[in-house]
Amino acid sequence: MSLGKIIFFISLIFFTYAFPKESSAVLYNSTILDYKKPKLSNMTLDEKIAQMIMVRVSGKFYNNPSYSYDSIKELIQDYKVGGIIMFYADIHGAFHNINLFQSWADIPLLVGSDYERGLGQWMDGGTLFPSNMAIAATRVEKNAYKQGEIIAKEAKSLGVHAVFAPVLDINNNPNNPIINLRSYSDSPDIVSKFGVSFIEGIQDQGVIACAKHFPGHGDTDIDSHTSLPTIHVDKKTLYENELFPFKAAVNNNVKMIMAGHLIVPSLDPSHKPTTHSERILTGVLRKDLGFKGIVITDAMEMGALSSNISNDESVIRTIEAGSDIVLLPIDAISSIKAIKRAVKDGRISEKRIDKSVERILKAKEDVGLFNKQGFPDWSNIEKLVGSSEHKRYAKKITAESITLVKDDKKTIPLKPEKINKLSYIVLSTDDNTKDYLKKFSRDIVRTVNNVNEVFINYKLDQYLIDKIIDKVYDSDIILISSLVRISMNKGISTIDPSHLNFLKKLKEKTDKPIVLVSFGSPYMDSYDYFDAYITTYGYGPVSVKAAADAIFGREKISGKLPIDLNKTHNKGVGLKRLKRLSEFKINKNNKYKLDFAFAVIDSAIQNKIFPGAQIFISKGEDIIAHKGIGTYTYEQSSSRVDTSSIYDIASITKAMSTVPIVMKLVEKKRLSISSYVSEYYPDFIRGYKKDVKIKHLLTHSSGIKGYIQYFKITQINTEDEVIEDIINRDLEFKPGSKFEYSDLGFILLKDIIEKANRSDFENLTSRWIYRSLGMSNTYFNPESYLKDRLVPTEYDSNYRKKMVHGVVHDENAFMIGGVSGHAGLFSNAWDIAIFTKLFLNDGVWLGKRHFNKSTIRKFIRNQNMPKGSDMALGWDTPSPYGSSAGDYFSNNSFGHLGFTGTSVWADKEKEIIIIMLTNRVHPSREKKGIYGIRREFYNRVMKEILN
Repeated sequence: MSLGKIIFFISLIFFTYAFPKESSAVLYNSTILDYKKPKLSNMTLDEKIAQMIMVRVSGKFYNNPSYSYDSIKELIQDYKVGGIIMFYADIHGAFHNINLFQSWADIPLLVGSDYERGLGQWMDGGTLFPSNMAIAATRVEKNAYKQGEIIAKEAKSLGVHAVFAPVLDINNNPNNPIINLRSYSDSPDIVSKFGVSFIEGIQDQGVIACAKHFPGHGDTDIDSHTSLPTIHVDKKTLYENELFPFKAAVNNNVKMIMAGHLIVPSLDPSHKPTTHSERILTGVLRKDLGFKGIVITDAMEMGALSSNISNDESVIRTIEAGSDIVLLPIDAISSIKAIKRAVKDGRISEKRIDKSVERILKAKEDVGLFNKQGFPDWSNIEKLVGSSEHKRYAKKITAESITLVKDDKKTIPLKPEKINKLSYIVLSTDDNTKDYLKKFSRDIVRTVNNVNEVFINYKLDQYLIDKIIDKVYDSDIILISSLVRISMNKGISTIDPSHLNFLKKLKEKTDKPIVLVSFGSPYMDSYDYFDAYITTYGYGPVSVKAAADAIFGREKISGKLPIDLNKTHNKGVGLKRLKRLSEFKINKNNKYKLDFAFAVIDSAIQNKIFPGAQIFISKGEDIIAHKGIGTYTYEQSSSRVDTSSIYDIASITKAMSTVPIVMKLVEKKRLSISSYVSEYYPDFIRGYKKDVKIKHLLTHSSGIKGYIQYFKITQINTEDEVIEDIINRDLEFKPGSKFEYSDLGFILLKDIIEKANRSDFENLTSRWIYRSLGMSNTYFNPESYLKDRLVPTEYDSNYRKKMVHGVVHDENAFMIGGVSGHAGLFSNAWDIAIFTKLFLNDGVWLGKRHFNKSTIRKFIRNQNMPKGSDMALGWDTPSPYGSSAGDYFSNNSFGHLGFTGTSVWADKEKEIIIIMLTNRVHPSREKKGIYGIRREFYNRVMKEILN
């Protein structure tokens, strides 16, 4: 049974027994709700007045009976208020409460909410968008439309009919403490274009958009939640600026406009606030701009009005002025009675009330409240609210909004692999700053690993400033977050002056790059005290994640300022940074002469040790060589090896699949290298078997036999049968006492990995490693369409009786399906270079940390198990006695060989990678000489690089 049906039947029982007299026929299933549009002539004066009142509710739990529950029920059922505005909620609570409240109403309720940034602004699970200023920073008007469309779809499914957005205020006062980043721009043209696009996105989905705060709340430094602002602008300027976006909205059929609590003397010399001004609401909005939709007040409980006038008088005055809906009066019941008295006394005509009610009923009809379409639908909520598609688009928009205003030292993107120590400072005087920036801080700490974190949410004196500077002085990079939240009753629009003074002193005392990332308000009193400045225009989780991705180069930076910060950093400014696609770059001034080294390869081809090779050599970020030499086979028609050719890398599979998955499981605490194998195989306890640990398997010191030709044993045909045979065999020696290179140990490791994670090994390697690193040429069992790029290995005269091409060369791996922990992987030099560079970088690739530094270093360090062994954990290290890596790799090196003729070696100390891929088993493995070729090639390359 679906969740929707379960809820339906629970609702049926609930309403049948809880409300048998009142609402037993009105259920959660919206198809049963059946309201008819009332005729105005049949409505009482009380009912008409109540339609003009919108009260506050939440999606939180209301205990029955309780004061809140009874109060809301009384307002809806007894006083018949016409609308509700929903604030804090969770999805289930909002769904339940909206249905419940609708069931109490004789005329369905118009439900509104402040979804300026989406449902995620008020409830977990909904899609969250960045601020309007961030949307405008993308410079793509379609983003505003798409945002509106997604918000409307999610709101509509939840039973919300009116979205109180967009903000059409022009933020032409940088000190504005309440509009700020909620505005698209300080330009009327930008505000108009993005605002209209958003409105179209909302209303194309059958939801009401509400433009606010008429006639424009931008040019003030006062928060109307606490005080009554005055807009000191002449009439001509108002029409060219503040009113311009609202005129554009009216021309594009916006259905609702919210009146701001603002005194505008040039429009009403009597100094009445807009909410009380007939000259502004009727004269300017209705007559001059031609608006025919619903006028709704801003919250009447706000200090701008409530501190200067009584609730009852304020409500009467706003209706006299032309408001249709009174939003959040301090006392809804008293307001209804006061309006009725005003009608009875002749102060307000009933005809005036009728005009508003006609508009309200028309709006309810338009949103489907009289045709069963305007009610919550759980099946649509499940499909739409917070869907992966919606969140993906919000993430895309946010990434496009991040703006790099300046970068004097070309520090961005930060390269964590080059940072030994980073100091991260948080500057804010806001409450809950740590909560807002928690994910950003975690990302910084995880990515860089060595981070000195300083949290400052207090004013600074000179002593504290000096103390903090001393603490961060020895850092390679100083990264600073500033958080200035824009919310009611805050009254601030930039960082604390003492924090700005700290930035000034820090700049004077250090030459290290200082990077400032602003969350929230982008405005600063000076932009001279930091080398790089990134603004996000927000502090929601979606903006925090986008900022981290931007500074480390995981996403491109393309945002442009939609505002003027100062004369230098004005509209349109924004430096571009490309997404980091590789940590390697071609060195155009390559000083290395590798002719002698490549002569070794040419000689091997001439002597038919192998028909061709693929080579990759790098030092640091510089690619010294990346090319193919020779051909796939010895036939004249054979394809030439190039950089796209793919090889069966044989035992390098151990290092590139089994090892990193074990590392992941160790970090996830699902596996320990000190765990006993018997924990996974209870029968693995005979003799010394009980002492075998995972680390013994990784170092080939377990005592498990090295190799068995299972493909020749007729009684064994499956991987499970191979595993069973391995665990039932006696050990060759005591664990940890000797070294025997063992494929069987890694076959067992693959099975242990799948048991530990309850997941398919191939899927894990692809999802956790190859796709995550962008290794697009690495896979088990390559698809047939890749065959032209796959280099053939050996003619198998013993088992398959054909040339092995496009399938794994190792017979045991082939027998068990081509996927194993010891062999089976196909790759090329480029992908192997990416994987190896990850280890040189201590676990970071392209600004993202994939493994902890400590994990990397542990796994590539010689374990000396048994004593004198060269093995690390799954990796090999150079032997002092004639290593195939040659004689020049330092002790801080690691690598691996593959039986088919493949090899990779990396020197962590010198940041050198050398990869040589061949098919030396072609056409037969009987040929000798690969050992000497490898040694000579590696020696000649290393001698040239190290000279």
